[in-house]
Amino acid sequence: MAKWTQTVAWTPRSGRNGPWGSVLLVNHHWPFAEAGGFRRITEWSSESGGNLPHGESLDLASDTLVQEAPTRMPLIPLTDLSDPRLDPYRSLKLSNQTRTSGHLIAEGHRVVKRLVESDFAVDSILVTHRRAHMVEGIDPDRYRIYALSDELASQLVGYDFHGGVVAAGWRRESPAISDWLPHDTATREMVVVCPRMNDPDNLGTLIRLCVGFGVRALILGPGSTDPFSRRVLRVSMGHAFFLPIMQADDLLPQLTALRERHGFQFLATVLEPGATPLERFPFGSSSEPGSRSFRRGLLFGNEADGLEPEWVDFCDDRVTIPMGPRADSLNVAVSAGIFLHWFCGA
Repeated sequence: MAKWTQTVAWTPRSGRNGPWGSVLLVNHHWPFAEAGGFRRITEWSSESGGNLPHGESLDLASDTLVQEAPTRMPLIPLTDLSDPRLDPYRSLKLSNQTRTSGHLIAEGHRVVKRLVESDFAVDSILVTHRRAHMVEGIDPDRYRIYALSDELASQLVGYDFHGGVVAAGWRRESPAISDWLPHDTATREMVVVCPRMNDPDNLGTLIRLCVGFGVRALILGPGSTDPFSRRVLRVSMGHAFFLPIMQADDLLPQLTALRERHGFQFLATVLEPGATPLERFPFGSSSEPGSRSFRRGLLFGNEADGLEPEWVDFCDDRVTIPMGPRADSLNVAVSAGIFLHWFCGA
């Protein structure tokens, strides 16, 4: 009985070696290969080293067919900037075009890695030849990974693409309260609310803080910046992929439902002298189930104007961080870190 092994390889039709060698894929069906200018080579060999003679076929009744374990699909090299597969990456610096296209852009190998680890759908990944090693941990059998030269990549995105790794994912619908809030009303919960957070750096940092301190969800009002913009995602280090972020067209009904149906108490973070000092609230998880401090929502204003009076009036209490006489305020992201540590600390 003969034992035969099938070896399948993809090589460039031109016969010239690519950046990963002339044999780019072994023992794998690569659906992009034919369109990408590669040809398929199949070779049969026996354990004695001989090849299957031309015109003969395997007799499966007496011969054994063995397929070698497949190796991973390589990167997909591109050289034409007009290729429509590159459309999500064009002129990224000009404006946040992805807010209406349905895409989101994850820039930098750490942010791309978090996108891949999340349950967001990934369209494709783009890497420069020089930075190809940064995507070695990403399964190319599962994701389309395009490769460009540094020069072409910089022309495509519209700036010096020194980071060398970027990915296009797909946005999702803003979640409803029922999507992220447990039905058990005895659970201890914290949500963060920003009626008008319009600075992307502050929002990105706030998202990172929310994930770090175990906040259940972030709720944004209609005047807020895009939480899935390229800059916010970069500042958040990709943590936005792991935090429920509600973008409410009308914020008041959402907060009213949390208060009336789910037992939330809302605190306005302010600089007013008559507000309750932070230290008067129980630290961390010391509050008991059923108490008014067991489920909280913290409201933060924007950098310039703070919370609007109507949102301060909506809240159950006002809380402030006592400061020295020469300091009139803190950056909103810095103050958020202090508040969240106090209310969410162990």
